Order: sequence, then C-alpha cells, then structure tokens
Amino acid sequence: MSCLDRLAWNMMRSPASCLLIVCFLPLAWGTAPAAQNPGSPGEPQNESSDKKGKEKKGSQDALNAEAFSTAVANRVLNHLRDGLEGHTPRRMLAAFDADKMDGYLEFRDQIQAFFNRYESFRVYFRIVQSAGEGGKGVALVDIQLEAVPLSTISPPVRRNGQVRFELERGRKGWKIVDFNPRNFFS
Repeated sequence: MSCLDRLAWNMMRSPASCLLIVCFLPLAWGTAPAAQNPGSPGEPQNESSDKKGKEKKGSQDALNAEAFSTAVANRVLNHLRDGLEGHTPRRMLAAFDADKMDGYLEFRDQIQAFFNRYESFRVYFRIVQSAGEGGKGVALVDIQLEAVPLSTISPPVRRNGQVRFELERGRKGWKIVDFNPRNFFS
C-alpha cells in the first residue's frame, strides 16, 4: 500500500486523524506558511512591507526628481489626499510650500476652519494634463471631494471641479505653490 493510499484510508477511518494530517503535514515536509515559519534567513519576511518600502522610496524619488512629470504631480497630490483623508491638516499643508505660496497664512487658516467643520473626507483625483519646464510644473486635475459634516443631521457635501495646481521644486522637493480656484478647499 502506497503512502497516499494509507493517507486516504486513515482519513476515511478517523476525521480526527485527517485534521492532524492536514495541520502537521506541511510542518513535516518543511512547507509551513511564512506566518508559521518566520525569520527564515535570506528570505523577505513580509512581502507587503517590501512593497511599502519600495513605494516610499519611489515617492521620495518622484518628489526629489529634477524634472517635473505626471509622477511628481501624482505623488504631491497623494500627500494632499492623505492629509485630507487622514483628517490631518498639517499633513495636507505639507504638500504646499509655505515660503513660495502667496497668502499661505490665510490659506492655512482656511484649511484649519475647513477641517473643523467636517468629520471626514474622501478624495478622488485624476490628472488630466501636466507640463513642466525646469523647476516648475503645472497640473490640471479633476477632483471629487466628499466631506462629512460634524453635524449628524447634515448630509455629506460633494464637490466636483477642475483645479489647476502650480508646483515648484524647492529644497524639500516638489511642492504646490499656487492653485486655482482657491476656494475649492473651503
């Protein structure tokens, strides 16, 4: 009787032995899942952490790129979106260059008031067009913004529009220096 025949015979004879075989067979053959066999030398422990590391490195590469590109615009807008969806005004404002943006202090106050009125945000964007020259770039972006008010009786507010972002490369990488219409985030 072969090994597989014995295994099938035992499985029919006793459901408990079937459970033991299913649970311990991978261990006996050395094919335990990574979660049960952590720390194997020379192997990545978690594929998703590798992806996150690569994404973060890619994000930094795009933000520090010499030339403006759609990838640069995408990374900067992702930071803006992350700040909104994470309900963190400081993180959202980090996408803007405080030194180069006209009226930044008023804009910062406007954003703080915006965050104080709404409990959460969902943001969707699509870059329609982008162009750059030297250390400057422009991105035309379709944005959909859904804001849930703090008041439970008010329905969510939805805004759709096309926003023109101007970006410049500074000492901390690419940042937004202007956008139009300025009242989109109010």
